[in-house]
Amino acid sequence: MSWIRTYIYLVTAIVFYCFQVEGTASGAEDTVTPHLRINQIGYLTDDAKVGIAFAEQPLDGTFQVLDANSKKQVFSAPLVAGKAKAWGKFPHCYELDFSAVKKPGKYILKLDPSGAESRPFAIGNDSYKNYQDDLLVFMRQQRCGYNPFLDMVCHKRDGRTAYGPLPAESFVDASGGWHDAGDQLKYLITSSNATARMLLAYELDPQKFGDRVDDMGRPIPNGIADVLDEAKWGLDWLHKLHPHPTHLYHQVADDRDHTGWKYPDKDDSDYGWGANSYRVVYFADGKPQGLNKHKSEATGVANLAGRSAAAMAIAARIWRSDLNDPVFADKCLVAAKELYQLGKDKEGYQQGNSFKAPYRYMENTWADDMEWGAAELFKTTGDKSYLADAQRYAEQIATTSWMPHEKVGHYEFYPFMNVGHFALYPHVGAAMQKKLAEYYREGIEACVARGKKNSYQIGVPFVWCSNNLVSALITQILLYEKMTGDMQYHDFMLAQRDWLLGRNPWGTSMFTGIPRDGEYPEDVHTCIWYLTKKMVPGGIVDGPVYTSVYENLIGLHLTQDDEFADFQNEHVVYHDDIGDYSTNEPTMDGTADAITLLAHFGDVDLTSPALKKSQTTKKPASIDKFTIIEDGIVRGPKDQKQLALIFTGGDHGEGTELILDTLKTKQVPASFFVTGGYVAKSEHAPLLRRMVAEKHFLGPHSHGHLLYAPWENRQKSLVSEKDFKDDLQRNLDELAKFGAKQDGPIYFVPPYEWYNKQHAAWAKDLGCTLVNFSSGSGSNRDWAPEDHESFKPSQEILADILSYEAKEPDGLNGHLLLLHLGSLRKDKMPPNLGKLIDELKERGYEFVSLDQLLHQ
Repeated sequence: MSWIRTYIYLVTAIVFYCFQVEGTASGAEDTVTPHLRINQIGYLTDDAKVGIAFAEQPLDGTFQVLDANSKKQVFSAPLVAGKAKAWGKFPHCYELDFSAVKKPGKYILKLDPSGAESRPFAIGNDSYKNYQDDLLVFMRQQRCGYNPFLDMVCHKRDGRTAYGPLPAESFVDASGGWHDAGDQLKYLITSSNATARMLLAYELDPQKFGDRVDDMGRPIPNGIADVLDEAKWGLDWLHKLHPHPTHLYHQVADDRDHTGWKYPDKDDSDYGWGANSYRVVYFADGKPQGLNKHKSEATGVANLAGRSAAAMAIAARIWRSDLNDPVFADKCLVAAKELYQLGKDKEGYQQGNSFKAPYRYMENTWADDMEWGAAELFKTTGDKSYLADAQRYAEQIATTSWMPHEKVGHYEFYPFMNVGHFALYPHVGAAMQKKLAEYYREGIEACVARGKKNSYQIGVPFVWCSNNLVSALITQILLYEKMTGDMQYHDFMLAQRDWLLGRNPWGTSMFTGIPRDGEYPEDVHTCIWYLTKKMVPGGIVDGPVYTSVYENLIGLHLTQDDEFADFQNEHVVYHDDIGDYSTNEPTMDGTADAITLLAHFGDVDLTSPALKKSQTTKKPASIDKFTIIEDGIVRGPKDQKQLALIFTGGDHGEGTELILDTLKTKQVPASFFVTGGYVAKSEHAPLLRRMVAEKHFLGPHSHGHLLYAPWENRQKSLVSEKDFKDDLQRNLDELAKFGAKQDGPIYFVPPYEWYNKQHAAWAKDLGCTLVNFSSGSGSNRDWAPEDHESFKPSQEILADILSYEAKEPDGLNGHLLLLHLGSLRKDKMPPNLGKLIDELKERGYEFVSLDQLLHQ
């Protein structure tokens, strides 16, 4: 909340059909200038690419895509009238679809015959570069305690208690954290979500985050991804707000903060202990609160406790496995369990508090947060009681969200998308997975229906912080795609992304400083801008609001002429003006939420600690430790009792779910190699997502399951180099949609496990290392049906593996032990997997990932 925001409450919001305006043309046609709108950053190679042109008069002719440097035409097409009515005084709108342009480069759009041109934009898979790191620059600007942007220390006396078990005005160390927006309040409501969402963004795409600063935000790399440094700033504050197993504080300061523009180390607000001194810290007791006449609503603390527990549970995994810090990991896990129990003990919600005016964060949901916390705790601990809780909370919250509504209270449905459904999805059965996907899908469909009513396809209501809703909608679709493999909403999602980056009526990005050479918010409602006139990149501003809301806000005024006056809608407005706190104030939590989407589209960061770690582990200690046949690796080092399980799947995959369940129960990693035929089956989509979510390796087994060489003469190739590479690349592209690795090492098991040196070399050209199963144990025979000469009963296959291990001098050391995901046989092998794992563990074997086995 800003210093003036406390006078605001969204008492009205109009239905979205008002977005569709019956504009009338004015002026002579030859005086009318058409306007072009595009995503100013640009587009990935395979994106749907649709610009917008609008004008007061009808337009005829074509549009062209020109090389931005040479001005050479690369594409041309007729203007196509938009399906929905256009914006404001511009009743004529046209879609400019240039999706066919895929060659990487810098381009502009041009209209013929008017000659109107767009801003330059990029096409290519590196178009988004490292913009996700710009958002972290803004997060560092919001730090309280030590602020690296200002290089100053502030609010070290936070704070003195209100409510709770301690005597009133007791000192509790609540220093640190982030200032919420353009003001200097601090809320657990928003900071818990911001922390958890940054950790989620890292887990989804660790190699997208670079290392340019240390934990204090100084320009000194420290070997930790900057997004984790920033998340830890939040985690440390969350730990301070939870100083005892049953204690939780939720807010520092209130609207007594709102005394005008000020540097944070010269805060003249007075909470009864003098200016620039102690500030109040509120205890979360689950009851209505308010130190003056205004009281918040409250029924419990589960909203705060649940998502704080989620953040801590994710942190416990990352600090243990990725950062090798078991001490901090244990601290986070203890806090996660305690916080979650607090939520169970006091189910319900705690809202923000005000002092001088009855305006606050009005969150009134909590089951979504408890679902998220329970799902993350189950993933971290394996305790099935958390899994049962997560499913119960999931069904309780179901589809509850802002998405079907045109009128909502400020932060009423917060967080703006429920990560809990995504976190729970990999750990439940098919029936529950179907429910979770439907919960997401119902909300998305409501937004799609709304988007069909306007020429931009924008799917959110224009309530306060509408940009946060757009970001949430994008994220929900991305997570839905990861869960289900269903891409039907992808182009709609891209339209939401493009809206945030310039394909909107005002032609501006909604992120400060992004893109670096574009039109973006500058005169933003923050003390940093007001006092220093320094632009801080990466902050997402609140975004457009209904005109009816804008005109009813108290104390709002524009400080300069409206540069976007020609493009305002009589129903929706946006202003790049410091005086418009309703549309042009960057928010800390909104920025943190948007990190996921920009990281998704962003390029791999070459300074990423995760990338450097993988590069370090890529190089084999000694290639002569491996067994090589026809340039394919068929066995790892024999000097350690380690082996890797590998599973292949083609047309059959009926054993996959049982295999995944067994691996999870036994806490064993594995590698899965599947064909295009496996991927094509809809029932396999959630299983593929689950493989990735549960940190197994997912790799190619060819698209068409081609036979590369005759059985009687493996040196002869039955496929051309082009056919081989086209087929393998198609398989790689299919798997990328499910989150499979796209950087090295990418292991590849050839179809039929039959190949020669030429095939290994062709695979290497595509960045793939060819591997094959280790022979001898006979595990690979589990594909053969009962009427085949190679058939062996499953119990006999199990016995043969164990017998081979016992008699061989090196046992199964370094083995790539191959089994199949499905087959035509009735006597299935997957039910015996648990017995095999238990017996080999009993014999001293460690099951490791393929990465670890082959790159020690």
